[in-house]
Amino acid sequence: MRKSNINKKEIKEIPINNKKNIGLSDLVVIKFGGSSITKKADNQFEMNYEVLNQSAEELYRAIKKTKYKVALICGVGPFGHTNVKKLNLNDGIKTREQEEGTQKTIVDCNFVAQETSTALEKFGLKTKIIPGYLVCKQDNRKAISFDTKEYVKAIHGGFIPITTGTMVKDKTLKWSVMSGDTAVAELCKQLRPRKVIMGTDVDGIYTADPKVNPKAKLIESITKENVPKILEMVGESNSVDVTGGMKGKLEKLALTLNGVPGEIFNLFTKGNLEKAFIGEEIKDTKIRL
Repeated sequence: MRKSNINKKEIKEIPINNKKNIGLSDLVVIKFGGSSITKKADNQFEMNYEVLNQSAEELYRAIKKTKYKVALICGVGPFGHTNVKKLNLNDGIKTREQEEGTQKTIVDCNFVAQETSTALEKFGLKTKIIPGYLVCKQDNRKAISFDTKEYVKAIHGGFIPITTGTMVKDKTLKWSVMSGDTAVAELCKQLRPRKVIMGTDVDGIYTADPKVNPKAKLIESITKENVPKILEMVGESNSVDVTGGMKGKLEKLALTLNGVPGEIFNLFTKGNLEKAFIGEEIKDTKIRL
């Protein structure tokens, strides 16, 4: 594990902002992708502690520089996806095995939240875990209510709220998956943060999968105006299915961000999180939809 170069005497608990009468225009919503903070690529029930600890240190430094408030959403990688896929949990809970699998998935997702909280608190960042099943209700996999009061209370109290993707109550299916993107979307819609920064395992959005296609090109900027050009560019080197997939991805991003500026960047790259947070230029995809 990489040794931190922060002097222990330097670390202090950092309240994000303790005033009760503040707005949330200085809130930054951060998404740690499951592909970054877990061993998702290896399908192992294991955290990627190197990336997690590096990110915690960078977040500490960034908050110290800016005093921005933070809400943190985490993907869970195999901690959530494995049981959901294996037991078909997202199509309705009908058997005892599925019920038990749902509860196990919730426990596993809570583990990701707890490990993330522990990493941040090592650097003096105060955190509050807010499980998705306590704030979100869905109907046929779509959120019908999402209570942000606990987030506002935590932020005003000087804490970083942490939520992961998880299983939540579903009016039709009994339980269904609430993704991290759903939580980001609701926070954007209701709290109107200054921006959303999303750390993943690649440098941003590409015209194709950069892990398998050497001709894949990074899309540096996505706006309402250049979406047609992006779809045309993707279509030149890929099938109609891939172009349709890109259209779906852009539509999902628009729904998730809800007009809030966004950035997608590589969380593995040292310094990226800190720079994205404070507004410095990095290799990424900037989104204004």
